[in-house]
Amino acid sequence: MRFDAEPDLEVVATATHADEALRAATASPVDIALIDVDGPESFVALGARLRLMRPGIASVGLTDGGDEPTALTAAVHQGVRGWVSKTADISELLAVVRRVHRGETCIPPRLLTGLLDRLLSERAEERAAELLLASLTARERRVLRAMSQGAGRQEIADELAISVHTVRTHTQNILTKLDVHSSLAAVRVARRAGLG
Repeated sequence: MRFDAEPDLEVVATATHADEALRAATASPVDIALIDVDGPESFVALGARLRLMRPGIASVGLTDGGDEPTALTAAVHQGVRGWVSKTADISELLAVVRRVHRGETCIPPRLLTGLLDRLLSERAEERAAELLLASLTARERRVLRAMSQGAGRQEIADELAISVHTVRTHTQNILTKLDVHSSLAAVRVARRAGLG
């Protein structure tokens, strides 16, 4: 379907769920995906999945609560390059679509401070986690990596050819060095540092 007043824009598909959107994006040449970022969880990571399938595709997030820095930050991490309120008029949406198509990032200026604060805070947390992981031995890092991938003690023992008791000892050392009180907290530190 082509917009009558917009000869340079064409809607090639619509989708109500992520799998349908992925099929549509592979069946037709798509330059821009408009994604309802307030929709089901499956839509949150849709931008990143679309970019894997079609590297040139760009995403614009449509939102009810466009002032939420957490949602905007998550969307940016998933590759969203435009951010538009669902209450915006059609001319604003079309302007954002065109700018994103030209390679620009279109995030309302009033939201940039919150976005940058979140991104800087995340980076600071990553660096702190990386410093904590630097105190681990190579074996402890392997145990922690396996833990963050969901492996249990017996699986870790089998994978590393060590006893369950040794895994327990490594786990205790990890908790002490990371200054956390549970394996779950250790896994959070590992994931913040990109180990996993």
